[in-house]
Amino acid sequence: MSKGNWLLKAFKIIGLVLAMGVSMSGCADTLSWQEEVKLLDGRIIVVAQKRQYERAYNGSNFGGVPRESWLTLKLPETGNQEITWHEKLKPSNLNIANGKLYIVGIPPTSREFYLYNKPRPPYIGYVFENKAWQPIPFNEIPVDIYDMNLSIDSENYIQAGHITLADKTKELRDPTLPKVFKRIDSSYKDPDDHK
Repeated sequence: MSKGNWLLKAFKIIGLVLAMGVSMSGCADTLSWQEEVKLLDGRIIVVAQKRQYERAYNGSNFGGVPRESWLTLKLPETGNQEITWHEKLKPSNLNIANGKLYIVGIPPTSREFYLYNKPRPPYIGYVFENKAWQPIPFNEIPVDIYDMNLSIDSENYIQAGHITLADKTKELRDPTLPKVFKRIDSSYKDPDDHK
């Protein structure tokens, strides 16, 4: 084999490997788990969560970036019907206030932040009304439900398939966890946002 043919073959192999890496980096993983959630009225319920992750390069290695979330539950407030919330957000709060069921989500990356029109503060609320999830303005999220009660860093716990209240208590006691991941902060401004 001549030097030119060998070089051409080497470039083709390198190109194939790179193409495979790029296509594999776009693959998505879906993870599911059950999670215990304590409501304001003291009830402890179990919800089913599912999250789709996109493989992405973060500058030093490949990891999963959350892209879509599903949260499924059944309560008397939903007519004892199983309902599912599905958005391109990470759910942080699920609670009942004034007889209404609410979910609050946070954009996991700047892609979703822009997709949801750059919300400030970066929390997006929903209320379950007329058998559907309805988006609501930030000022309609009841202050009573500001304490987050869904797992923030679920990736550390979902391998077991079940997140307990004790897991979340431990998570919330972590001194390195920013306060904005423990309670909704109406004055929160993303540190990357210099406007």
